[in-house]
Amino acid sequence: MWRSGCRGASPALAARLSGAGRTPQQHLRWCQSKPKRSRFRTARIVVFYGGIAGCITFGAAMAIIKREHRENLRKLEANWSDDVTTKKKLVILGSGWGAMSLLRQLQPGLYDVHVVSPRNYFLFTPLLPSVTVGTVEPRSIAAPIRKLLTAWHGNLAKFYEAECVSIDTEKRTIRCTDSSGVVGEVSTFDLPFDQLVVAIGSQTNTFNTPGVDKFAHFIKEIPDAQQIRTRIMDNIETAYLPGQTAQEQKRLLHTVVVGGGPTGVEFAAELRDFLLEDLSKLYPQIADKLSISVIQSRGHVLNTYDSEIGKYTEKEFQKHSNKIKVVSGARVVEVSDNTVTVLDKASNSRVALPCGLCIWSAGNAPQQLAQALVKGNPAQTNRHGLITDDYMRVKGARCIYAVGDCQTNDTSVLASQAEQLFRDADVNGDGHLSLDEFNTLMDKAQTIYPHVNVFFASLKEAMGGSAFDLADTNKDNQLDFGEFQQLLKKVDSELTSLPATAAVANQQGAFLGGLLNKLADRSVALDVNPAMTGCKPFHYQYMGSFAYVGDNKAVLQVPIFGTMKGWWTMLLWRAFYFSSLSTWRTRCLVGYDWTKAYFLGRDTSRL
Repeated sequence: MWRSGCRGASPALAARLSGAGRTPQQHLRWCQSKPKRSRFRTARIVVFYGGIAGCITFGAAMAIIKREHRENLRKLEANWSDDVTTKKKLVILGSGWGAMSLLRQLQPGLYDVHVVSPRNYFLFTPLLPSVTVGTVEPRSIAAPIRKLLTAWHGNLAKFYEAECVSIDTEKRTIRCTDSSGVVGEVSTFDLPFDQLVVAIGSQTNTFNTPGVDKFAHFIKEIPDAQQIRTRIMDNIETAYLPGQTAQEQKRLLHTVVVGGGPTGVEFAAELRDFLLEDLSKLYPQIADKLSISVIQSRGHVLNTYDSEIGKYTEKEFQKHSNKIKVVSGARVVEVSDNTVTVLDKASNSRVALPCGLCIWSAGNAPQQLAQALVKGNPAQTNRHGLITDDYMRVKGARCIYAVGDCQTNDTSVLASQAEQLFRDADVNGDGHLSLDEFNTLMDKAQTIYPHVNVFFASLKEAMGGSAFDLADTNKDNQLDFGEFQQLLKKVDSELTSLPATAAVANQQGAFLGGLLNKLADRSVALDVNPAMTGCKPFHYQYMGSFAYVGDNKAVLQVPIFGTMKGWWTMLLWRAFYFSSLSTWRTRCLVGYDWTKAYFLGRDTSRL
C-alpha cells in the first residue's frame, strides 16, 4: 500500500519514490526524517489567506450597508413631496471640511437641506501644495458636491452653485448671487431658512501689507495652485533664454515663501523635491541657481509644533545643494513685482530680496460675509471670526451656527457673567462666598462650561491645590467679588481659539451634524439652548499633526507618542491622507499620481 503513490511515474523516479531496496520500516523512518514545513511559512500562509478573507468580509459588509442605505433613501424619496412641507429648512453655506462633515453625519430626511457654495466640489486642501508642482493633479483632490450629496442624502438635498452675499437675521433669509462665468436671466435669488450653518471658511490675511494682493500668490484654491505651477515654469523658461544675465537668472529662480506654518513648509518642501528630482535633470545649466527662502516671524518654522520638530525641519532644509534658507524673526513689509522687502525685528533693518515668485501663507482673515454678520451685533467682539458658544451657535444671532475657519471661541465666557454668577452663588447674601457655596457653583459650572474642568485639572497638576485656595488671596476662608472675578479670568484663560485646520473643521461639522439629529428627533424649538435638552457641548480631540518636509520625509506630533520624523513617517503621512480622501475615485487618482511622479517624474509642461 505504501508504494501505491508511485504509479504513473518513470521507472527511475518510481524506484526512488517507492523506496526500492528498503523495507517498510526503513521507508517509514525515511518519511519521518523529511524536513517539515516551518512555522514561519505556516504563519505567512495563515496571514495571507486571513487577509484575503478579511478584505472579502469587509467588502461584503460595506456592500450590504450601502444597499440598505440606498433602500432607506428610496423609501424617504417616495414620500418626500408630502413630508418636505413639514420639515425645517436647513441652509448650509460652504462646501469645505465643516460643511461636508456635517452633511455626512446628518441623518437623511430630518431636514429640508439646501447647500449654497460658489464651488461645486469638495477640495482636499492638505494636498494642495502637491498640486503646485505637479506631484498630484488638480482633479485628483476634488470631489463633486452633487455626487457626495447623492450618496449621503439621495435627492432629498439640493445644491446651488452661488455665493451668499447677505444674511437677514430678522427675516431669516439669505440673498445669493451667481458668481460664475456664465450668468443667465436670473442671477440673484433669496432663500429662507429655519436654521443656517455658516461654513464659508476664511480668506488669506495680508495684514494690509502693500503689494500682497497684487503681486503675491496664495494657496487656498485649485486656481491658486494652477497659477503657481504656471508661474514656476514660466520663470524657469525665461531664465533659460540665451543672453539672460546671471543676476536676472538668480532673481527669476528665487522663490520667497512668507509664512513658516504647515502650508508654507510643505510648499517649500514640494518645490525643492521638484527642483532636485526633475528640473535639475532638464535644466542642468541653471539648476544651481534655483533657490528658496522661507520668511518666518517666530523663532523657528512650524512654531505650533514641538520645538524639536522645527529644528529637525530646518536641518532637513539645509541638505543638498539647493538649500532652503529660513529667515526667522522677520516679517514682510512690502511686496513688489520683483522684490520682497523684509524687516528684521531684532535689528529693525530692512532688506530687499529679489525674487521671481512670492508665496503668501501667513495667516487667515474672515470672509466679507462673516465680517458683515459681525457688524451691528454687540455680542460679536472678535475681529478674527464669528464667536460661537460650545454648541457652535453664533452669539447674538438666532438659529445660526458656524463651523470651520470662519468660527472662533468666546474667551471670556465666565468673566462676562461674574456678577450674575456671584449673586446666584451667594445664598446667604453676605457678599462673600464660602467654600460650600463656591463648590456648589463650580459643580454646576463644570456641566455647562467644559473649560472649567480643564482649568481644575491643570491647576491640580501644576500646584496640587484647589481653585478656592488660589482665589483666596487674603486667606480669610471666603471669597469677595474681586477675588472671584480674578479667578474666573484665570479659568477663561484656558479657553483659547482652536487652530484653523481641516481636523478642527471636520470635528466641528460632525458634532453639529449629530447635534442637529438629536434636536430634530426631540422636536424642540428652533432657538432652544441645546444644553437644556441634555446634549453635550463640543470638545475638540487633538489627534496629532502631520507636515511633509521634503526628501521623502515627514514629521508627526501626536499626544501619546510625542514627535516622530523620518522617511517612515512620510509613509504614515501618505497612508493617513490616502484614507482621508472622500471617495474611492480620488483615492485611486491620488495613488496613481504618486506612483507616476515617482517612476516617470512630474510634468513640466506650461499649459
